[in-house]
Amino acid sequence: MSTLVCHVRRHLPIAEIVVAGTLDDSTVIHVGVALSDCLADQPDAVVLDLAGVRCVDERLAAWLRGMAQTARHWPGAPLLVAASAVRLPADDGITAYDDAEAALAAAAALPVAPRRTVTLPPLPSSCGTARDLAGQACQDFGVPRLAQLVRLLASELTANAVVHARTELRLTVRRTAAGVDLAVRDRDPFLPQAPGPDDRGGGLELVSALAGSWGSMLTSDGKVVWARTGPAA
Repeated sequence: MSTLVCHVRRHLPIAEIVVAGTLDDSTVIHVGVALSDCLADQPDAVVLDLAGVRCVDERLAAWLRGMAQTARHWPGAPLLVAASAVRLPADDGITAYDDAEAALAAAAALPVAPRRTVTLPPLPSSCGTARDLAGQACQDFGVPRLAQLVRLLASELTANAVVHARTELRLTVRRTAAGVDLAVRDRDPFLPQAPGPDDRGGGLELVSALAGSWGSMLTSDGKVVWARTGPAA
């Protein structure tokens, strides 16, 4: 039986995942779970240290390509891979380094996205707290014209977690080059369904209509639901 150990050494602002052991179809899921947990915190970059990995076949490139595409889609974090003895795919979103020290140095040179985070109880009053945090964040980020939209998205994402997840939740509002990202992480392992034609007037139907894009991702202890505005005005 193959053995693989994934250790998340840090989460923010750079996520660092150290992997050791044999990477194959039975163990690659552990890397995927660790990556999802890190991406849910919206790091500015992900360093994947594969120095201690043995890959039993040629599928490592495909696995890494999928991980890089996931990270690039949301939250837009580049994947920096430390693996001197492994042939890596030459794709956008993946950069190879000889060792973790070099990868971490390159990640540290990237811009750090300003963010605001708050942990909230599963109560209706949390929606107002989320709106206030989101509005103030837009002022602090220098994008006041996005405040009304971001306040509304924060409120609807929080309300969705309060009504359906019913667990403690964490809201993060983050400034990006394209606008503002919002994410609500909770402890409910059921992903939301895309709004249908019978959905009217609120919740994720409103998020879908107003956000530039939105989505969700499972984590080891629940899920994260995110929304992204369009370009900042």
